[in-house]
Amino acid sequence: MAHDRDRYGWSDPRNWRGGWLGIYLNRGDPRLWVPKKRPGLGWTVNLGHPKVPRVFALLAVGIAVAAVLAALTDGM
Repeated sequence: MAHDRDRYGWSDPRNWRGGWLGIYLNRGDPRLWVPKKRPGLGWTVNLGHPKVPRVFALLAVGIAVAAVLAALTDGM
């Protein structure tokens, strides 16, 4: 697993931002999801991946739709 992490520059500190937040941005890494810098904290999104804007847009639309539906059904 360590070899796979280092294959695309995962261990390069220039690809990590946000200190303890562990924000990963590497346009040269084709993976959308990468393991967090600190072991055991899960996974994070590669903000340099070309699909990230679409993923975030879909997430925002989903949240907006849920909020509108909740507001419309609140009085029922």
